[in-house]
Amino acid sequence: MTGKVNEFELIGRAFRRRMRFIHGLTRLGNGDDASIHAIPEHHELAISTDISVSGRHWPHDFPLQDAARRSVNAALSDLAAMGATPAWMWLGVMAKSEDDADQMGRGVAMALQSLEMELAGGDTVRASVDALSITVAGLLPQGSGMRRDAARSGEDVWLCGSAGLAAYGLQQWRQGAHGGRYVSAFRDVVPLLQEGARLRELGVECCIDVSDGLLADAGHIADASATALHLRLQDVPGFSELGRELGEDEASRYVLGGGEDYALLFTASSGFRQALQPFSKRIGECRTGKGVHVTLRGQAVTCAHKGYDHFA
Repeated sequence: MTGKVNEFELIGRAFRRRMRFIHGLTRLGNGDDASIHAIPEHHELAISTDISVSGRHWPHDFPLQDAARRSVNAALSDLAAMGATPAWMWLGVMAKSEDDADQMGRGVAMALQSLEMELAGGDTVRASVDALSITVAGLLPQGSGMRRDAARSGEDVWLCGSAGLAAYGLQQWRQGAHGGRYVSAFRDVVPLLQEGARLRELGVECCIDVSDGLLADAGHIADASATALHLRLQDVPGFSELGRELGEDEASRYVLGGGEDYALLFTASSGFRQALQPFSKRIGECRTGKGVHVTLRGQAVTCAHKGYDHFA
């Protein structure tokens, strides 16, 4: 970008012109003091907010276009975990320069280009760090949203997606291997929106997206549902591949504590097995008790790194 522009010109150039889709339920869109939206009868809104900051959520030398694209997709993963259909996004942009804002705008547009999702509003400000605050909203049939507190003893534990590959890809980038085999697993986050909707339609009630580490997010289900999750590490997609690459001890650290996977971890009764097997992997079961218990071929596994803490 060249030349000095004011805030509103920057918003128009970097964001509005690239994201022209207007949702059919929008009554007053981007550009007013607030947006106004209709909600269909017998539906509810699922709303989530994520913050992504340079140096915290992506390395300082990571391309800003890719960082913004993955940040939007990471936020959309929360809607996938609820089984919601994306509809609107509100975007707060903190940028060190006009060029940085433009690059982030390109990434946001790339993330939204295949979705019927509207950029319904937001704000932009010059700051000392590049960052995004992303609020997403999606629609759900009333009472159908999946949640963390619905796991029951006797149910299977499933994973849709893989664990560990993105965290190792991030490590490769940090070590200077920008063309590393696993970097794309970190860079190219794919929110499992269709899979989440399919789970909801099947009648799955308990789900969470794996963003802070498999162990940490399984723990959220265990705590919210007052049940124990027993996981078989050898069955977790990603573990065998990383085990061959790094050895099983190092692989377990990435799989259990790495985060950034945006897979869907969920529970379901045995009657769902045939329907779930084509796109998910059964990795354990819920039992009476509390906490998360991990075994590798029958032997207990411990992991010192419990997951990502954004405030540590």
